Amino acid sequence: MARFNNYLIVLALVLPSITAKMSDIVEEPLSECGKHIGAHCGDEVMGRLKSGNETVISTSCCYKLLQTGYPCHTKLTLFILENNAELNWTEFFAKSDKIYHKCDVLTAPGNPEFLANCTESLGSDCGEEVYNKLILDKTISKHCCEKLVKTGEQCHAAMAKALIRIPEMRNVNALQLLKKNKKIFEHCLHVK
Repeated sequence: MARFNNYLIVLALVLPSITAKMSDIVEEPLSECGKHIGAHCGDEVMGRLKSGNETVISTSCCYKLLQTGYPCHTKLTLFILENNAELNWTEFFAKSDKIYHKCDVLTAPGNPEFLANCTESLGSDCGEEVYNKLILDKTISKHCCEKLVKTGEQCHAAMAKALIRIPEMRNVNALQLLKKNKKIFEHCLHVK
């Protein structure tokens, strides 16, 4: 995983192009795509694709699907279709896209303007401290805790959701990171 210099800079640079970033992932071999989605989430997506009309998957697998990226999702869908002659390609692709879209909506961090205001309120120095606490388990100063609390829990959660969705975070367990993110905010509420 690439080291980010700054929580704020990552969000500021990534947010406007999150969708483009997901679709511009370098072509990866099918085996790498499979590794990124993982056996559990791959089975969950496959189960939904082959079942009735239900296209919702778990939140953790939705994050993993978004982290894997649309090109890999498409590549895996094609692999399934090529190895299952009984499937209707049009219906299967439509259902596959519907799953991806629902996951995109479910894990969306929020309005880009709201996120920009959040990152601006937190500032670059404190953004870096919060990022380092979240990802590298470093300390966070009283001053930055106060700024984080002032920006609000909704901002803090939205910034973490945006960060989790980028492909560089593929090896991160999204739900664990969100729990850790919440604990950081709760810790900062009690810093005096």
